[in-house]
Amino acid sequence: ATVAPFALFALLFALVTLAAALAMTPEWGRRHSAAERPARIATILSDPLARRLLLLAFLNATPLAVTSTLFLFFVESRLAAPGLEGPLLVLFFFSAAVSAPLWGALAARWGAKRVLLGAMVLSMGAFALAFGLGAGDTAAFAAICIATGAATGADLTLLPALFARRMAAVSPNGGQGFGLWSLVTKASLAVAAVVLLPTLEAAGFVSGRAEQSDAALRTLSILYALIPLALKSLAIGLLAVTRLED
Repeated sequence: ATVAPFALFALLFALVTLAAALAMTPEWGRRHSAAERPARIATILSDPLARRLLLLAFLNATPLAVTSTLFLFFVESRLAAPGLEGPLLVLFFFSAAVSAPLWGALAARWGAKRVLLGAMVLSMGAFALAFGLGAGDTAAFAAICIATGAATGADLTLLPALFARRMAAVSPNGGQGFGLWSLVTKASLAVAAVVLLPTLEAAGFVSGRAEQSDAALRTLSILYALIPLALKSLAIGLLAVTRLED
């Protein structure tokens, strides 16, 4: 135990980062042959399929960013279940972890694109059900956490695998492609926070308040369920018209 847990975490993180930087020093000084040199970012972005997959990554990651940003508010105020945020989050992540190898097995048999589309439809159904939840509907929300967690398992395994397959052709010797992938997915979280929190505040929502107005709770449900539903539908449409190699 410590009186400053975040300071301890920051110190440990800095030490691990320093150790990683020292371990990578020999690699940074090594000369690469022309065949080993990584592709330029412009080369990756000039590939139409790579651009489409990056856009798909953004559209598909934004619903998770939205629900991650609003999860605590939704459980505390919409479901009126303060204290259950932790167990429900554990249920979500456990479902994602357990489902990941299952999605891989399904993709090996039926194809990654087809299975990923199925996972997206599952996620859309869960978001649609979440919109109708109210105080006391914790059991239904637990089932939604299982469904969305399982769908997230597919998102985090199949979609990066499709991108990796394309990068093998466009940029086989560099990590710039996955640098762009990471940038896109992290940008979705930043955009969600910048847009959602001021919108929720403008609707009169106050974090920690025991009683929220009807308008605030309605806005919270719209942001938590309907916005991800719309974004997921766009992602499904984009994936459906994207031609991918078997």
